[in-house]
Amino acid sequence: MQVPVELKIKYLSRRIQDIKRLRDSLEQDDYSLAQKLGHQVKGNAVTFEVPQIAHLGSEIELAASRRDKEQVKMLVEKMESAIELVQTHF
Repeated sequence: MQVPVELKIKYLSRRIQDIKRLRDSLEQDDYSLAQKLGHQVKGNAVTFEVPQIAHLGSEIELAASRRDKEQVKMLVEKMESAIELVQTHF
């Protein structure tokens, strides 16, 4: 079953909001949100037919568990770029 475009757009919009929250939490050296959101994205990005960000979610979760701030930041940047690229195709 194919996911309707409207749901994909809504899903990606929520991930952009998550990225803003992630950046704020990293400034506080709080890695729990990055772990949680990374795990969620890893699981649900494939369902929403956005496999480009599923791997990034997994990597964010792992980097956050190591408290590797620079790696998490870099991966969040990559995720934001990947989301923006996918959004241009709608």
